[in-house]
Amino acid sequence: MTAPQDPRFTFDSFVVGPDNRMAAAAARRAAESPRTAYNPLFIHGVGGAGKTHLLRAVGTLAATLQPGMHVVYLTADQLVDRVSAAVGAGAVEALRDELLDADMLLLDEAHQLAGRARTQEELVSLWDELEQRAQIVVAAEGASPELPGVDDALRACFTRGLAVDLPPADDEARTEIARNAARQRGIELAPSAAEQIARLPVDGAAGLIAAVERVGAAQAERGEALVDEELAAVAQPEASTAPADEFSSFLFDISATVEEIVETAPWRRKLAEAILRWEGEGMRTRRLEEALEADTAPDLDGLLEGFALDVARLREVAAELEGLRAEAAKSPVLADPERVSEAEALLVSARAAAERKAEEVAKARPQVDRWYFNAEKTVLDWLALDDRLIEELA
Repeated sequence: MTAPQDPRFTFDSFVVGPDNRMAAAAARRAAESPRTAYNPLFIHGVGGAGKTHLLRAVGTLAATLQPGMHVVYLTADQLVDRVSAAVGAGAVEALRDELLDADMLLLDEAHQLAGRARTQEELVSLWDELEQRAQIVVAAEGASPELPGVDDALRACFTRGLAVDLPPADDEARTEIARNAARQRGIELAPSAAEQIARLPVDGAAGLIAAVERVGAAQAERGEALVDEELAAVAQPEASTAPADEFSSFLFDISATVEEIVETAPWRRKLAEAILRWEGEGMRTRRLEEALEADTAPDLDGLLEGFALDVARLREVAAELEGLRAEAAKSPVLADPERVSEAEALLVSARAAAERKAEEVAKARPQVDRWYFNAEKTVLDWLALDDRLIEELA
């Protein structure tokens, strides 16, 4: 799990400007003095702002200053895959021990944890102990520390240290990024080439570096530097002919993860796929995980059918709670098929509260003597009406 250090991602190669100075300084401090300054350090910003560069730079500097340090770099997707594989192999405790053995944990693309309930649960359960043992640096895409789809408890863990914003690079910084990329790769650019590359509509540092590499490859093939009018055509990325489909990507992730599962019995594979599917929809899957860890095959069809029915009931309850505008519609109980009875109790309580509110509204309305609207009374003569009024006034 220890990622090899990439010499391209260092603090020396990270272009610092007025807007990103605070984030760069905080990251350097975390590398130089692990666990003594900002722990955890949470870096958030738009895509392409340089979060991965800073994260890898922290690991590179920390390992340089302390050669024996165990630095672990993981993307959120990699962590999800590891957790899913560990669940399938019955090796969750071994994975927990492996994470707790780290001296520094660098978690990239944390926004990709959205909807991954089991992985979030595992992180929350070991966070306190991990924070005591290791320096943690987390990076996530977003203009704020709010991460849609990430549990409140985990988000609170991320942000209880220091949270810093990493804004996108300005034109000057983009030009310097292009120059640095060319210098590191031994590419000689024409005098104005870096400025032209910086103005290309490419995303962040990674896009700029890729553009520089395309220019370098074209120049190497030709044997001479490109002239200004040729730069844009070469440096611009080719349009994708097959845009990524989100559902296809999800299926690919499932198949890749299932391939990592040690146990290859057909029922285990089917159960593992079901776990990944329901986790992808934000549901907790303890019942299925326990069955997966068993030595013998369960009544698989009955198990999956029962689980699906409980999920359907939870969704019905959630829909009715939303219709009642009940606060309980946000309860985590509605994502746990083991707690259907609790969800039913929430619904009963919400219905009762709605009825009480309706009664209070009715009582607050002005009361009218219904005698005057009784159809039988309208046939009475005026004398009977006078008697009634005298009774009322007596």
